[in-house]
Amino acid sequence: MQRFYTTFEAARLLGVSLPTVVNWIKARRLKAHRTPGGHRRIAREDLAGFMVRHGMPVPGELSGAVEGRRKALVVAGPGPAREGMVRQLVAAGYAVEQASPGFAAGAAAARFAPDVLVVQPEGPDGGDAVRGPRSDRELAEVPLVAVGPRTWQDPLAAAGCTAFVVAPPLAGALAGEVERALTSVAKADTPKSPRTARKRGVRR
Repeated sequence: MQRFYTTFEAARLLGVSLPTVVNWIKARRLKAHRTPGGHRRIAREDLAGFMVRHGMPVPGELSGAVEGRRKALVVAGPGPAREGMVRQLVAAGYAVEQASPGFAAGAAAARFAPDVLVVQPEGPDGGDAVRGPRSDRELAEVPLVAVGPRTWQDPLAAAGCTAFVVAPPLAGALAGEVERALTSVAKADTPKSPRTARKRGVRR
């Protein structure tokens, strides 16, 4: 079974153009490595994982390369609030890990490679729970859903949060907002067709 794909092969499986794949790699949205000859190669599991994170259909060729469930990392202080968020996401079908803000969250993110971050910041500016991921090149593009008091919604959006849920989250509210955040990122990553680009006055 093929373990690594060229950018051309990845573009075929993703259903996008070769330049789009290259741009995703340069933006660190799609993980790739270079061969001794300088050519980019994408691991099978990284390609499948990218497709799962962005809601793309995974072709049979990549079947079994990655766990089908999307992964959520809950970053909050230990206690009932964090446990409640974890239970809601697990019940919605997500693979979930949890960590406290700071170094533990960074280590968990590097190991777990989450598709979405769910954080409970300590203040309206987001603190380390938001600043850490947004300053990390590997996590900067990962959608981040914040949970907090209603009055924090606007400042947290300005700090870089993708979505917001009022604490404590009602049943189904957290999972619904997480799904919307993942969908919005997937749509933002989907390239516009040449016809759409012309209609909007964008040069090809």
